[in-house]
Amino acid sequence: MEGSKTFSKDFMKRHNIPTAAYENFGDYEQAKRYLDSINHDIVIKADGLAAGKGVILPTTKAEAQTALKEIMLQKEFGSAGEKVVIEELLIGEECSILSLCDGKTIKSFPPAQDHKRIGDGDTGPNTGGMGTYCPADVVTSSEMSEIEKTVLIPTLKGMEKEGNYMRSHSV
Repeated sequence: MEGSKTFSKDFMKRHNIPTAAYENFGDYEQAKRYLDSINHDIVIKADGLAAGKGVILPTTKAEAQTALKEIMLQKEFGSAGEKVVIEELLIGEECSILSLCDGKTIKSFPPAQDHKRIGDGDTGPNTGGMGTYCPADVVTSSEMSEIEKTVLIPTLKGMEKEGNYMRSHSV
């Protein structure tokens, strides 16, 4: 799912997995009009993999319009920016929960945190990752249980329902 943010967001919507409000766009003019129509802080994400740099956090509408143009028209991230997700900005601690699954069971690693922005105090542009530490003390055991219940298990079930999981094979 990491390879396409538009697929991931639509998958979450189809399977009632909590996610920030969003819209996907493959057309620059439609995305531009949408930016003009909203009044909340946003994140713009190139759809595909962009070496960890495909997420823009504009602070003004002008910055958002410039970022959109750079991504979709000037191809700042190559084909990764042919589509974009424009997503509601959520404020708070971010962590990654990496999990393995065999189509039936899930085993998660401890939560990790990535230092993404170049400046002290989480300021400046994203860098593609300045380093990660794990375990990160940002998820309690009860929160981890909630993540498993509301995100991981519905993801596994959704993948099975859509036929998008790998089956274990006997050798």
